[in-house]
Amino acid sequence: MSMLAPFFLAGALAVAAPILFHLIRQHPKGAVPFSSVMFLREVPPRLTRRSRLDQWPLLLLRALALLLLAAAFARPFLRGADDQFNNTPVRRIAVLVDRSASMQREDLWEQAIQKAETVLTDLSAQDQFAVFVFDTKIERIWETSLAATSDERQNALPLQALTEVQPTWRATDLGTALREAADWAQWPTESPTAGEDGLADEEAITRGQLPGPASIVLISDLQDGSKLDALQQNTWPEQVTLDIRRVVPKEQGNATAIMMNDQTLENLQESSASNANRKLPVRVVNSKLASQFDLTLQWNDASDKQTIQVEADATQIIRLDQPADSVTAMVLSGDNSPFDNTVHWVAPEKRSYRLLHVGDVQDDPRESLFYYLERVPLDNATRTVSIQTTTVAKLPTDLDPRECPLMVVSDVANTDAFIQSLVTYTEAGGRVLFVLDESDDAKDLITCIASVTDNDSLTTEEATIDDYAMWSRVDFSSPLFASMADPQFNDFSKIQFWNYRNVSGLEEAGWNILANFDSGAPALAQTGNVWLLTTGWQPSSSQLALSTKFIPLIAQMFTGNEGTTRYVAGHVVGTPLPWPPTEGAELVRSDGESSPYEQASDADFIDRPGVHQLKLPDQDPITFASNLSESESQTDAMDEDTLERLGIGLGEAATAEKLTQATLQLRDRELESNQRLWQWLLLAAIGMLVIETLWGGRYAKRIA
Repeated sequence: MSMLAPFFLAGALAVAAPILFHLIRQHPKGAVPFSSVMFLREVPPRLTRRSRLDQWPLLLLRALALLLLAAAFARPFLRGADDQFNNTPVRRIAVLVDRSASMQREDLWEQAIQKAETVLTDLSAQDQFAVFVFDTKIERIWETSLAATSDERQNALPLQALTEVQPTWRATDLGTALREAADWAQWPTESPTAGEDGLADEEAITRGQLPGPASIVLISDLQDGSKLDALQQNTWPEQVTLDIRRVVPKEQGNATAIMMNDQTLENLQESSASNANRKLPVRVVNSKLASQFDLTLQWNDASDKQTIQVEADATQIIRLDQPADSVTAMVLSGDNSPFDNTVHWVAPEKRSYRLLHVGDVQDDPRESLFYYLERVPLDNATRTVSIQTTTVAKLPTDLDPRECPLMVVSDVANTDAFIQSLVTYTEAGGRVLFVLDESDDAKDLITCIASVTDNDSLTTEEATIDDYAMWSRVDFSSPLFASMADPQFNDFSKIQFWNYRNVSGLEEAGWNILANFDSGAPALAQTGNVWLLTTGWQPSSSQLALSTKFIPLIAQMFTGNEGTTRYVAGHVVGTPLPWPPTEGAELVRSDGESSPYEQASDADFIDRPGVHQLKLPDQDPITFASNLSESESQTDAMDEDTLERLGIGLGEAATAEKLTQATLQLRDRELESNQRLWQWLLLAAIGMLVIETLWGGRYAKRIA
């Protein structure tokens, strides 16, 4: 027999009360009055050494009633042979281990392995569990299966798999990792379907084991830069609890240096100083928990150090001299966490390009298309553009689109050699802008366009304008106008056009109309690599060249066909490369290892900070720098309330011992509730009290 509340048996000590009462001697209460006692002899009272118990039956009845009451309150129950079997529910646990770049600090990874070992050691053979590691991606490195449920080594094997994993240099996407781990951890609500997970769940039920608690054990430094966006998309499953096992570094606080890439390019582009005197902006951030405030910055060529003082939770922007071309990194020192102190850098490589205008030179330069074209600023930090003009007769036959991305044509010669030069150029990827700036040459240009595009259905005539024309419809979905789609830039109504050519048959020929005049006539159209502008931009034709739209329009035409970008500002480890995969392309990592780059997943080969190379067929190697994500440097600990506010239920995962005890307690309650022995004991106690009352009343009458 077992007791559900055995501490109530202490009430059996109350049986001592009847015994004490029975030991108390009762003196006679009756008295006979005498007028005088002078003739009586005085006799001293007779003394005994010990008390004597009287009325044994009453004493036994009272003691037995108290014992039965104590036993009833203890809620006894009887266990059968089947009830001795410990049918503990199956736990479903997802062990989620952070392997992002912030885990490179101190001994955090060793702490994570130790905490994972503690969790795995507590698992029993019947439990279902999986081990996940995550950074920007989540990977399941171990999962229980039907073959492993009875294997005594099932706890050692996942630990061995975990020890073979090392922390990466990627950012932390905690939200996605928790979401996928929660999807695995929750028990299926419907009957299992074909598959490994469904078969494992079905096998657990067929063995007579009930589904137990579902939980996620998160082992992480839980740094403040973790990404949580995925947790806001769906509701967290109520049956899954999150147990956080945090790893903590010995030294708190971190400082980081961030190359301000966008401002760096703008600074290099706008600076008129020589290369040696240009300044590069660097943002230095110190964390809230920082204890070191004196920091130094230095290029890795052992140049002079620059000492700065940054208080905790503060930011300071400094400007460093542009280093020599051989310098590949900037080093920050003085803080407690050196894992992110090296910022890799590649100086922008300037390449030379040409923009070629084909047309006659006007007597009045201000009425020439080229006069305004050559004043468009196309130079920046990564390129130098030479804007040149040539006549039809001197047009080169071997133009390379990689060196001359854009050609503006306002005069043509309908000869086989000229047309073949344009066809060869466009087929190689070059872009051509035909400008109908004069009505006299319009028909010749249309004939040339028909030959280049292999479509002779186009016709042209001079448009009739009463005063002036405007552009009434612009396709801002086109990349050509996308940069001007904002409401403060998309007003083209102030540009007046004095004359233009009405070209028919463009839509029927499959041209994309990018802009229309207010009459509905096409103003700018495109097919493939060929554009057609039906008016000129010189003042005698329109105000286009004098407007704010002209420069971004020409710049976008040129930039869109500039060729492979050779400079990338701020590539982050773990993100896609900005260059498309190419057959025969090869990636060369900073450690000298190489790998093909023929599909998007091959970019994962760049798995660490450093200066790397991309080798493309028939092109010079592209050198680029990869660095840590800025979020990984935000190492201050995240408050667990942040996760609770997202609807995640926090709680400690049940250990095997606690789960066994809870299961036994629940089973004992069910047995006691079904047997209800306390009711019979209580009835017996009441019966004893009734008998005691009758017996005591009879004894009192006999004494009287």
